[in-house]
Amino acid sequence: MADFVPVTDHAVLRYLERVLDVDVQMVRQHIYRETEAALHVGAKGLRRDGVRYVLEGGAVVTVMVSDAQLTTNKEARHA
Repeated sequence: MADFVPVTDHAVLRYLERVLDVDVQMVRQHIYRETEAALHVGAKGLRRDGVRYVLEGGAVVTVMVSDAQLTTNKEARHA
């Protein structure tokens, strides 16, 4: 685990949105489209295209990828 850095997730999110111009709402809608069916049936999780979505209380609470998928994603971004 990385050492503690005194920057909140909220600050990181706002930085992505306001400084790097990441369309956070578009990302939120994409995640919802990927998980919509699973959410509607009350699933606890979903694996799709190497991504694991963790669902709780009718919402997506986290997203995880395997080390192999993470490496693939990084290689594709730098190609």
